[in-house]
Amino acid sequence: MNKSSYQIIALGDLDQRFDYLKNGLIARSNDLGLPISELAFLQESDISDYNKNKPVVAVYFGNPGMHPSPFLDKLIEDSAIIIPIVSSIPSVIEEIPESLRHINAIELKIDNKNLARLVSLIFEAFRLLRKERGIFISYRRKGSQPLANRLYEELDRRGFDVFIDIRSVPPAVDFQAELWHRMSDVDIILLIDTPGFREGRWTKSELAQANLLGIQTLHLLWPGQTEDSAFAFSRFMKLGDTDFKGPSAGRGATIKEHVLKAICDRAEELRAQAIALRYAHLVDNFCDAARDINLHPTVQPERWISIDIPGNSLAVVPAVGRPTSDRINEIFDSIADRESPSSVIWVIYDSRGLHDRWIKHLRWLDSHLPIRNLCMSTVPTALQEFIR
Repeated sequence: MNKSSYQIIALGDLDQRFDYLKNGLIARSNDLGLPISELAFLQESDISDYNKNKPVVAVYFGNPGMHPSPFLDKLIEDSAIIIPIVSSIPSVIEEIPESLRHINAIELKIDNKNLARLVSLIFEAFRLLRKERGIFISYRRKGSQPLANRLYEELDRRGFDVFIDIRSVPPAVDFQAELWHRMSDVDIILLIDTPGFREGRWTKSELAQANLLGIQTLHLLWPGQTEDSAFAFSRFMKLGDTDFKGPSAGRGATIKEHVLKAICDRAEELRAQAIALRYAHLVDNFCDAARDINLHPTVQPERWISIDIPGNSLAVVPAVGRPTSDRINEIFDSIADRESPSSVIWVIYDSRGLHDRWIKHLRWLDSHLPIRNLCMSTVPTALQEFIR
């Protein structure tokens, strides 16, 4: 059974290039502080271990044989990111199946400069760069401050961008509105449930909102605390007195290292599930809406979706979390380099949980940038307008 958080599927001709890529991914994983055990390397025979609910990137190593692949067909059906690899760009027709020829291929040879680009594409697809690895910690200072501090340090060391509600929400701000808005930009919420925590600002509505957004919640139960149906959206992890250094988990007690590691490993696992769920909400729904009107969307290695019709082309970028002006500008620059000047560029996002002022800001950007921002609920109508 595949217990790793991130799936890298290698198909086609697994020659030296596969070992070359695998070594590059392991090296980058070490640089980021991500345990290598979080990466699962699957091949054609491992189709039974494939889990659609976890993040996946497939790499197809081109070869003249191009044998039929049920695994490849399944990945195409799931709108997965698939990166075609060729010995040279002119060899695409000879080495890549027709079903993948509309995807931008990458030339890869042993010791050539494209290895770094390929490794970066894969890690970016998993959103493993720090700025995209948001985690939200909520706790009461009384009793759990040492644990919150240790979690902050360890998660920061592992490359997470850690947000703590007590420190990060300014005074005189509508706490719930600000909380929901910031929650939209993280993948996992970590609750430290000590006595009195449930009577604080966290309510069923916040957890329901997190569930709606596809955000996973890891709920640490302090010794003596029990599961509560009001927190049904949580994934519970019970802590005992023996998990702490000292006679009990009282004031000043510190968590044992192996328990800290287990908590952070579980957080990584849930974060990966959130990535898959939130990405699928945007990409699968968009691709389904496009196919419903006989369009043929293609998921490109750089995480954007291309659609071509006679006389027009569309590039669509799914924005998981809050779309910002700098992110939108980066998207425009990267897509414009690959598409013709006349191409239409959209950014699609999930508006649930975003502050009203942010929605107004995105509408304002629409009138000032050569790119359109669309929440998912408006996509079917926009697609109909595009083909007219």
